Amino acid sequence: MAKVHPLRASNRHHILSTLTDAGAAFRPELAERLGLSLMAVTRITRELTEVGLIREGTPNVRAEPGRPPIDLTINPAGGFVLGFEVHAFAQSMVLMDLARRVVRRHTFQLSSATDGARSLAEFARQAKREIRAAGVDPLRVIGTGVALTGTVDRERGRLLEAPYLGWSSLDVVQSLQAQLEMPVVIDRIANAQIAAEARSAAQPLSDALLFNIGFALSAAILVGGTIAQGDRLLAGQVGHMATDDKRLTCSCGRQGCLNVAGSGWAALAALGQIDDHVLSAEEFQRDRPRLAALLSREAARDPQACNALRQVGRTLGRTIRPLQIALDPGRIFLSGPVGRAASFVEGATEGIGEDLAHLIACSQRRVDESAALLAFNEFVCSPRLDFERLRTAKPVKAVAATRAQA
Repeated sequence: MAKVHPLRASNRHHILSTLTDAGAAFRPELAERLGLSLMAVTRITRELTEVGLIREGTPNVRAEPGRPPIDLTINPAGGFVLGFEVHAFAQSMVLMDLARRVVRRHTFQLSSATDGARSLAEFARQAKREIRAAGVDPLRVIGTGVALTGTVDRERGRLLEAPYLGWSSLDVVQSLQAQLEMPVVIDRIANAQIAAEARSAAQPLSDALLFNIGFALSAAILVGGTIAQGDRLLAGQVGHMATDDKRLTCSCGRQGCLNVAGSGWAALAALGQIDDHVLSAEEFQRDRPRLAALLSREAARDPQACNALRQVGRTLGRTIRPLQIALDPGRIFLSGPVGRAASFVEGATEGIGEDLAHLIACSQRRVDESAALLAFNEFVCSPRLDFERLRTAKPVKAVAATRAQA
């Protein structure tokens, strides 16, 4: 990446962020809003137009004399980001344009889901296929975001451990950057989702909790607009919190951890569909069809499935009530394949108590899209934008319509 003055990079970042959020603006409006001179805004927006990131609209004809202003908008096809979702229940990827719309999606059937290095190679190969299928110049794909289950060191780009995924410690960023030839950012799934929720909230959201529930569960904690990481990067790892349901033994050896009492695993156990109550990556891979079937039955309002998910939802609600008292969040999001199930949400609302039930909200945001937004915020609306990469890219052209691929 060529050297660029930090102030110029910062101003590009602010202009792109403003246009992304506002949809459109005139140069004088940008100058006033950002405290820049009109000359500076004109120079920077001309550069952004030349590389295809923004485009000019029709002049706004006004009654006043003088040259009519021209509105500026983000050019959706001017750049793209990739987003990878990696957890025990599902793995998928998206290609997202600058309007934050999904252009391509692919759901994976990995050849060896518990082999981290092999899985990353499969992700990279498929990403290249999707970029070609969309007719996108690879140089216009600005970066990649990866949302993973497990303990993640975002600053170093490493997955430290993921026992329920089956991956050992792995330098995810270095591996994918070498294979995709673009910058990569990683974070925990719950962190990626709460960041996306905070950015898209209609009202400012500075304090919130998000629980991602699948086979097991994890959480993200937003305090004062910052996502908590913890001294050992374990903030939000709530799966080993004690509950009042002591029927099952967790992989840590204790009875009644939230992982085995307030999760999809717990619902399957309540229905007698699990014989071996040991949480492991191998068990998760084996039981994926069972959990998928349970969620399909719940969606069809099967009484047994609804009751099982409502019960474990109540356990989650009762268990997280002390967290609400301690952290005072403005919203508590439930996400993930189990967390989005209507019966689970009903149970969690009942469990947390009538006085706090209004805080519960169901997040419908997909993990792969949240991962793509990680890259969007890190490499597009950011001083880290690789402007020289875009200068060498082919001229912008229309992109294939959005489609999902199984």
